[in-house]
Amino acid sequence: MIEFVNALVYAFDPVRRTYRQAERLVVEGTRIAALDVEPVGLGAQRIDLGGATVVPAFADCHVHLTDTGLLVGERDLGDVRNAHAFADRVANLDAESGYLFAGNYEETGWVDSGEASAAAIDASHPDALAMLTRIDGHSSLVNRRTFAWLALPAQTEGIERDAAGVPTGRLFLAANWQAQTRFLAALPTSLRRKAERRAARLALAQGALHLHVQLIGFGDRAGYAAEIEALTQAGPCKWHPKICERDPTLARDLGLPYVGGDVFLDGSLGSGTAALRAPYCDRPASGHLALDDAAVREYFAQAERLGVSAGVHAIGDRAIEQCLAAWEDVLGAAPSSRNRHFIEHFEIASPDQIERCARLGIFLSMQPQFDALWGGDGGMYERRLGRARSRTMNAFASALRAGATLCGGDDSPVCALAPLAGMAAACAHHVEAERLQPLEALTMYAYDAARLGFAETHTGALLPGRDADFVVLDRDPFADGSFAATRVLQTWADGTCVYDVGEKTA
Repeated sequence: MIEFVNALVYAFDPVRRTYRQAERLVVEGTRIAALDVEPVGLGAQRIDLGGATVVPAFADCHVHLTDTGLLVGERDLGDVRNAHAFADRVANLDAESGYLFAGNYEETGWVDSGEASAAAIDASHPDALAMLTRIDGHSSLVNRRTFAWLALPAQTEGIERDAAGVPTGRLFLAANWQAQTRFLAALPTSLRRKAERRAARLALAQGALHLHVQLIGFGDRAGYAAEIEALTQAGPCKWHPKICERDPTLARDLGLPYVGGDVFLDGSLGSGTAALRAPYCDRPASGHLALDDAAVREYFAQAERLGVSAGVHAIGDRAIEQCLAAWEDVLGAAPSSRNRHFIEHFEIASPDQIERCARLGIFLSMQPQFDALWGGDGGMYERRLGRARSRTMNAFASALRAGATLCGGDDSPVCALAPLAGMAAACAHHVEAERLQPLEALTMYAYDAARLGFAETHTGALLPGRDADFVVLDRDPFADGSFAATRVLQTWADGTCVYDVGEKTA
C-alpha cells in the first residue's frame, strides 16, 4: 500500500461532473483505495509529494504513433521558416537503411514566398527511398526514385504535374495516402518499432498514458492483430487501437469496441482539400469529399448493426454535413443505445451541426492545438477561409453548451504529443467565447476521453476502486491556467510509476 500525502488531488464526480480537492491519495495494488482518509499506519509506504498536484492520467484521443517517433529531432521540419533553410535541412538528414522519412514542414508560416519542393530531396538524396510529409499529413513530397518505386497508376487522383505534364513529386488526395501507406509499410520493422518505443516514452513524459493510436494500411485481420500486439511491446501505456478502415468486422473480430478515426471524409485546410460548403478564400475550390453518401451510410449502418462504434475524419462543414446526414439516416433522431460513434477533428461546424451532434450523442474528438497553431489574426485559418469563418472554428465552448461530449487529442505529430499544451490551447482559443475553463479542459483529456475508449468505469477519474492511473504535476495549472509553466513529474499506471522526471531513460 502506498500513501501519497501533502498533495493537491483533483477527484472528479462523474454524476455531478464536478471536481473536489483532496490532500491524500491511498493506492493498494493496482487500484485507488481511498482519498482523504486518516493516516494508514504501519506497513504503508508514504510518499510526501511536497504540495504537488495529482490529476487523472491524460488520454490523447488521436495519435499517429510510428510517425510521431519517426518525426523527432532533426527529422521534425516544423521550425523551418524559408525555402533555403528547408533545402539545407533536407540535405543534412541521414537516410537510415536507405530510407529517409521526415516532415512537419508548414509553408504557410514561412517568411519568404518559397515553397517546399521535391527538388530538395532529389538534389541531396537521389538514391534513397525518401518522403517528406506536410504538417497535416495531407500532402507529401517524394524524390524521383521513390515516385518510380511507388508505381502509382497515372490516373490516381492527387499527382501534381508541371506544365509539361511531368510529376513534380508533390502528392495530394488518394496519391498521398497510397504513397504514405506503402512507404511506411516498407520501412524495416526495426525502424518502426524503435520509433514506436520513442513515441511511447515521449507520451509518458507528458502524462499521456491512454493513447488512441490510428492504425492504417495493415490489410487483413492478421496484419492488424500483429500491429496491435506490437503496441503492447512499445511501452507501458494503455493502448486504444483504432483501425482506420471502413470494415467494422475487423474491430469486432479483434475484440475492439470501435473502428475508424482516420476514415477520411475529406482532407485538410492546410492542403486545401477539406470539403467546404463555400469556396476557399485563397483558391478557386471548395475541397473534396473522399466518399459518396451511400458508402458513408453503409459503413455507419454496418457498424451500428455489429455493435461497433464508428468514427470518421471530417474537418470541413460539407464533410461534417455528409457525416451527420448519414447518422440521421441510420440512427433516426436518437443516440445509439450501445455505441459511441465519433467524429475526428470537427473544425468547421455550424451551430446547427453542433446541436445535431449533441442530439445524436456523437462524440467530438478535437485537437485544441490546431487553434493555437493556425487560429487568430493572419493565421492559416484566416488566409484559407477569411476572418468571419475562421472565428467559428474549433467551437469548444459552443459544443459543451450544446451538450456534446468533447474528447482531447493532439493528432501527433501534427501537434506535439502534449495534453497540457492541448488544455492550454482550449483555454486560450483565439475567440474568447469559445474558451474552456481549465477544469473543463482537464475533463476533455481525462474522464470524457475515457468514455470514448469505453474505459470510464475503471479509469479517467481519481476515485476509490478505480485504476491507480494518475499524473503528478509540479504546480496547479487548473487554479490559474499556468499550463505552459507546468511540468509532469511522474506518470503512474495501475499503481506503478512508469515515468519519473528524475530518472534517465535509455
